Amino acid sequence: MERPYPDGFDCVWLATDRDGHVGAFVTGGTGPIPVQALNNDPMPVEDIEEQVWKLPRVSGARLLITVVRPDDFVAFAERGLFVYDWSDVHRIAREWIHAYELMAAPVCPITRDALPGELSSSLGGLIRLDQVTFAECLLLDVHAHESCRGGE
Repeated sequence: MERPYPDGFDCVWLATDRDGHVGAFVTGGTGPIPVQALNNDPMPVEDIEEQVWKLPRVSGARLLITVVRPDDFVAFAERGLFVYDWSDVHRIAREWIHAYELMAAPVCPITRDALPGELSSSLGGLIRLDQVTFAECLLLDVHAHESCRGGE
């Protein structure tokens, strides 16, 4: 079953990189979501953030940008996730970058194997960005790697 894009709903989807590290992508309600993540049966994309908050803190975090409220980005990175945000939602159209921006990085990143069952199964269709290493990728154009909805 094809699920609609959760327009206006700020949600999170997960992916792994070439090294098996996990990245969390915060949509801001408009950022692209891979079709595979939208149509995932085990866990709707709208429910992933709640499960991420249940992960234990396992790492220090490096904040890579300056924002008014970095708390959530830092907290996700402390759970071992590379945290990307669709920051175009905060920009005027002529300043759009059309990419997810790395906001915070974990000192000790986790891999998919470290995720609990329900969250690991949310990667059921496994969004694998094998051409990317999150630790080296400050801007990520997901459209270049996956068929997506949103973020146009």
